[in-house]
Amino acid sequence: MAPIARQPAPGHRSKALLLTACSLALLVAWPCAVRADEPAAKATTETPAVASGDLSLRQVVLAVRSGSRAIQAKRLDRDIAGAAVDRARGVFEPTFSASTTLSHERQRSTPEEDLSRYGVGNQVGLYERDSRDFSAGISALVSTGAKLEAKATLSEFLTNITRNLRQNGLYDHRAFYGVTLTQPLARDSGSEVTTAKLRMAELDDAAAAQSSLDTESSVVAEACMAYLDLALAQERMGIALERVRMGEQVLAEAKSRVRQGRAPESELWDVENALARYHAAHSEAEQQRLERMNRLRTLLNVSGPAQAGALRAADALPPTRTELPTATRGIQTAIENRTDLKGKKLALERETVQLSFARNQLLPRVDLVASLGFNGLDTSRLRALDPDRNFHYPSYSIGVQVSIPLGGNQQAKADLRSALARRQDAEQSIQALEVAIANDVETSVGLIASAARRFELTSDVARREQRQLDLDRRRMGEGRGSLREVLVSQERASSAKLQMLDQQTQYAKADVLLDAAQGTLLGRFQP
Repeated sequence: MAPIARQPAPGHRSKALLLTACSLALLVAWPCAVRADEPAAKATTETPAVASGDLSLRQVVLAVRSGSRAIQAKRLDRDIAGAAVDRARGVFEPTFSASTTLSHERQRSTPEEDLSRYGVGNQVGLYERDSRDFSAGISALVSTGAKLEAKATLSEFLTNITRNLRQNGLYDHRAFYGVTLTQPLARDSGSEVTTAKLRMAELDDAAAAQSSLDTESSVVAEACMAYLDLALAQERMGIALERVRMGEQVLAEAKSRVRQGRAPESELWDVENALARYHAAHSEAEQQRLERMNRLRTLLNVSGPAQAGALRAADALPPTRTELPTATRGIQTAIENRTDLKGKKLALERETVQLSFARNQLLPRVDLVASLGFNGLDTSRLRALDPDRNFHYPSYSIGVQVSIPLGGNQQAKADLRSALARRQDAEQSIQALEVAIANDVETSVGLIASAARRFELTSDVARREQRQLDLDRRRMGEGRGSLREVLVSQERASSAKLQMLDQQTQYAKADVLLDAAQGTLLGRFQP
């Protein structure tokens, strides 16, 4: 239905003034309200990475969180998501528009037009018009879905008709200022629909933050593993060096015994062969330490000299817990803290908002259109713009516009099917992740219990083997023991100690995996 214009009585002036003032107030206040909802700027603190020296695990984690390329990429994704929020919020930003036009019109008139313009007996046959048109307005979208526009126009014009009638060159000035409101009543109506895209952008931003934390947790877990591997490699190298020194002592004793005729030369050969194996094991341990160090450097996103001792793990391998964790408590902690689960829940909320918006788009478009304005006309520009004069010449219109797709709105129906499928997929993803979380936690708890038990057993073996080695060394010093027995005891003691340290490392890794599975790993390293 097209709007029907009518002239109200002068008694409507107060209502018109009130409507105009309210409309302009909405245009000014709305952007302030939107800006008030903006989140505070995100502050980030970066810690420079280090390439050498003795580093604690906390120092390594802080450096990795600052220098990891994967973490930096996720932070950039978060910035992109934040920009998308600002872009979605921008639709509520008021828009100012202005224009000016200079025009000249010269055309021939028909006899009928001459009659209406100049009267009987005048056959001018020509119509000329010079004009200058100016307009300025402010428009904005408000949360109800309404588009509100306040606009003022001024047209200055002079025709050959008015010039001939007045015998002067005065321009006529026609002014208009008013407000137009277009309020959807079905499709695109209501704050829930109008702010849907903004809400989805905010949920995407929150999900990007959770994704960034999830990546950060994964990288930190990898860094912890690399640090523990480096600590174990250092212990291996220390044990290998201890073997070499012990072998050198046994070699000196063997040479002394051979010179004194107390041992055959074959026994010296056994010691020399053992010492060669010890040197080879020490070289291999040094290479493993170098590999572990460079792996950690890669995670730190730095490079440095490869000489021994350039980067060392300063923290000793952590002790085992006296109280082992339970799977039930761990699963509950994980459900509350896992960032990837939080991200999927945000994704489900986003798809719910999208689904609600898609359902709204199935409705026909029914818009209420209303306008209120005032007109002015005078040869004086100031009098044409004078509100006191123009309020005597108000005009308003109100009507309804309806738009219905004749093909059944296939686009909206397709969008609805897609939204339903995405929401179902989001729900299933949450369920699958909760199952995976429960299994991850249970596996990590089992690894901790198993590693703790193995560490306890290998510790007992290492203590017994060390006691046997001490006994054989004492007997060798007294000249009563066999050198071969000392070498065998040394290798057994070293192997038992390595097994104990390996199980201690496995326990520490399982502890890291449990914290990662529970979503509490980053909490370990909070300032």
